[in-house]
Amino acid sequence: MTKTSDVIDEFASYIDWLNTLSGLDESMWEKSIATDKWSIKAIVLHIAHWDNHLLNVIVPAVKTGEAMIFPEFDSFNARATQKAKRLSGENVLQLAKTSRSSLIETLQSLSQETLTSHTTANGVTHCPHHGVPYTLAYIVTEFIEHDRHHQQQVDAILGKTS
Repeated sequence: MTKTSDVIDEFASYIDWLNTLSGLDESMWEKSIATDKWSIKAIVLHIAHWDNHLLNVIVPAVKTGEAMIFPEFDSFNARATQKAKRLSGENVLQLAKTSRSSLIETLQSLSQETLTSHTTANGVTHCPHHGVPYTLAYIVTEFIEHDRHHQQQVDAILGKTS
């Protein structure tokens, strides 16, 4: 996956996976992936919460040449999981589809230069794991891996293979 259009297409494929969750009954949405772990509903809203951060904070910053700022993960994630408790599974599913669709549409509208220009993430210029310079396109690849991690957790609890 080197072309940015391929990266965005792969990121968009998450919506296809979300569609497989349509029709789950509420008890399944509430099912935790393991003892003291998040529910399916919390996982899906957690990803949507990050999509909204990318859409409303990261993309606008990169478009104006500013650095990418990511919040402290634990408190950010806790807000999403708390919100999930107040929403139905179908509600969460619709929010997730809407936020990912909006983010994809926005990413597709960006120039190649915007997607691939070097930036920083919380002051860091390169990914500490791979040594790759941070760009918006690279961050999207990191979120694809994040999606896959959580998709595998959910698929395992639903008895699917991914």
